[in-house]
Amino acid sequence: MQIQQGRCFNYLHSRVSLLSFFACLYLYCATLNAAQQPVLDAKWLTTQLELAHKKSIQDPGDAAEFLEHLIKQHSTHLSAIQRSELQLHLADNYLLLGELSKAIALERLLANELTVLNNESLIRYYLIKSTIYSYSGQADKSLAILNTAEQQVEQLENEKLKSKVYGALASFYVYNHDDIKALDYFYKSYEIIKRSGDLLDLAYIESTMAKSYEYLFDYDKALELQLKALAYFLKNDLMFDSLVSYFHSAKIYLKMKRGQEAIASSQKMLAMAGQVANENLVYYGYIILAEAYLLEQDIAQANHYLSLSSQYFDKLEDVANIANHLYIQAAIELAQNLTDQAAKTLAKAQLLSEQIPIENSITSLLKLANLQTELAVQQNDYRLAYKYQQDFIALNEQHYNKVREIARSRHKVEFDIKQVKLEKQLLKKDKELNEFSLQEIKQQHALQNTIMFSVLLLFLLLLLFSWRQYRLKRKFSVLANTDFLTGVANRRKIMDFAESQWLELKSDNHNFCLIIFDLDHFKSINDEFGHPAGDLVLKSITETAQRAIREHDILGRIGGEEFLVVLNNTPLVEATEIAYRIKSDIEKTPINDGENVIKITASFGVAQKRAQLHSFKDLLKNADKALYAAKERGRNRVETDE
Repeated sequence: MQIQQGRCFNYLHSRVSLLSFFACLYLYCATLNAAQQPVLDAKWLTTQLELAHKKSIQDPGDAAEFLEHLIKQHSTHLSAIQRSELQLHLADNYLLLGELSKAIALERLLANELTVLNNESLIRYYLIKSTIYSYSGQADKSLAILNTAEQQVEQLENEKLKSKVYGALASFYVYNHDDIKALDYFYKSYEIIKRSGDLLDLAYIESTMAKSYEYLFDYDKALELQLKALAYFLKNDLMFDSLVSYFHSAKIYLKMKRGQEAIASSQKMLAMAGQVANENLVYYGYIILAEAYLLEQDIAQANHYLSLSSQYFDKLEDVANIANHLYIQAAIELAQNLTDQAAKTLAKAQLLSEQIPIENSITSLLKLANLQTELAVQQNDYRLAYKYQQDFIALNEQHYNKVREIARSRHKVEFDIKQVKLEKQLLKKDKELNEFSLQEIKQQHALQNTIMFSVLLLFLLLLLFSWRQYRLKRKFSVLANTDFLTGVANRRKIMDFAESQWLELKSDNHNFCLIIFDLDHFKSINDEFGHPAGDLVLKSITETAQRAIREHDILGRIGGEEFLVVLNNTPLVEATEIAYRIKSDIEKTPINDGENVIKITASFGVAQKRAQLHSFKDLLKNADKALYAAKERGRNRVETDE
């Protein structure tokens, strides 16, 4: 028994010794491994984030790969704060690359760690969340969270972060078609950046401001700002930013109908796209080329680049980009007479367009209505084509109303900016006077004289501003009632005038007639001679028609190449004679644009007030039907509603 107990004791002793040895060995290895791991303190995090920022400036794709590797490599050693900071920067780069799904996945992880974020990091989280909402088509939620970020950043001393929040608000209003608010926030951000002297941030804000001027239809200013930013990016070898700037320049060229320059910008963009980490960016070069060649009517090339872009189509996550792709595809299919395919493509595009509020997508819906009209014509469904064309006209009117409101608001913004600057100057002067008063009580009398002078100056300035407001009001009145190209009454003015005349005359037997006329094959003039020649034709036709009508008749432009003449106290026979006079004068008046002699004709519809007509709209419809009949019967003729 004692021998057995001794053996047991010896056995246990040997086992304990062995376990102790392995425990010491484990502790030694763990200590050695810990010694080899970098110290993940605040300095380490700052260093890594600065390195990621430098990479992001050159190529967000490279920065994203770097941050992904960093998080994976140190996953077990990162604190919650460090992980969240790295994830915030990673989400920023995902959004720059348009990788929405990855950004959403990271945002959900960050949402569980908000309590560890400081105030500045929390605001950066709000900016990421807002951008995700915006890309997902949830504009209300995006704006709400941006307003929260603005309220919180105002309480901080971080000027750079304030500029970033103002820039985000400006971008939001750009993409939601409130360009006046966008410019207001751009100027706030611009002032901060200008004070800081950061030329890179200045180039970024100028590039983004260009988009706002683009939506304000000031394409020259938009192009000037975009090319200025591009020059800085190229000079400093900023590949990704240059690529993006080329893309936006190409979009502006497309809106200016300068297809060859859009093609050149896109080709430069594609040449750079192979040098950045995210290969999906070549999609935007291909789709711009497809649209540019479509504008140039080179359908084979347009189809070629559409096919190349389609390789990346499934990776698109932004509704607006997807809809734009489908519009270009449908236009190419219609040009190739692939009616069935175009019908399916437009059906998909229409479903997408219904996800976007109409006030944010009028130009997109105009494209849709125009393509649907062309499709219906190819299908020989002229009734449906007429319906789509009416939709196009209604949307076009809404579009031009918006353009007019934007123009009016632009003048107001310029006035408000000058007024704010003056108020700042006056406030600064008032502050100086108050300080002087406290320090030099003995000079109170002199100070009172200075204040009286300032009040007088303010009074004079207010008089000056009142006079300027009166002049602006007159300009706005002309702007609201006059067609900007031809100088005659615009659609709203001529329609309001005609309806008021109808209401005055409907209870008596006075004669009242309308003439609607439309230029024949006007699109071919734009296509053959260019849009400047088309504008010259419209102005010349307006002058010809003005000379042909009587002094008390009113002429207005109600569409692209469509005009309306309102003839009070005029019987149908006399109205028809006037229509023939206008037609004859147009037909025998060639137009010289300096290089070409352009001849054009017009079709006319004449309608007379009758007892059975219940409203002005009925009379207008009769005139429109007569115009349609004139076009159906060969154009360059006059038809009445008899």
